[in-house]
Amino acid sequence: MARKFRGTESVKVDGKGRMSIPARLRRVFDAGDPSFAGANTGRTQVVAVYGPDWWNWIELYSIEAIEQIDEQIDRLTRGSQERRWLELLMNGQSTDLEIDREGRLVLPAKLREKLGFAEGTETVFESRGDYVQVYHPDSRPKDVEALEDFAASKGPEFDPRAFLHQTDGI
Repeated sequence: MARKFRGTESVKVDGKGRMSIPARLRRVFDAGDPSFAGANTGRTQVVAVYGPDWWNWIELYSIEAIEQIDEQIDRLTRGSQERRWLELLMNGQSTDLEIDREGRLVLPAKLREKLGFAEGTETVFESRGDYVQVYHPDSRPKDVEALEDFAASKGPEFDPRAFLHQTDGI
C-alpha cells in the first residue's frame, strides 16, 4: 500500500513559478515514483490534475497513485459516459510535472494564471490521502465547501469515522 499524504502546509510561489514542496510531502512523492530510486537524477515525477474551468484548485498525484486510478478507469466499460468523463479529467485535464533536485515544482504559467498564483503568492498544500490539493488561500476549493455543508447537515455531534463501518468485509 502506498504511503498517504498528511497535513497542510503553506508554500510561496517564486518569480519563476516554482514552489518548494515541503519535505514530508516530497518523501511521499519520492516513494510513489518507481523510477526515482533507480534514475539517479534526483527528480521525482508527479501528475497535476487541473480539471475543468470551475475547479479553483489542482490535485498532485504520485505516479503510483495515478497508475492505480488509470487501472480503475481501464476496468470501466469502454465508451461509457463514466469512463469517458474520467479519462477526460484524469488524462485530458492533467499534465506531467517533476520535482527538481532542490525539491521545487515548477507550475506551468496557464495553471498559475488559472489559480491566481502570482509571484509571492502564499498557496495551500492540503493532504487528501493519495493526493495533495493545492489552492489559493483566499479561495477555498468548491469541493471543500460542499463537504462542509454535508458535515453541517449531520449535526455537531456526528463523528465521520462512523463511515468506516462501510469498509468492513472489503
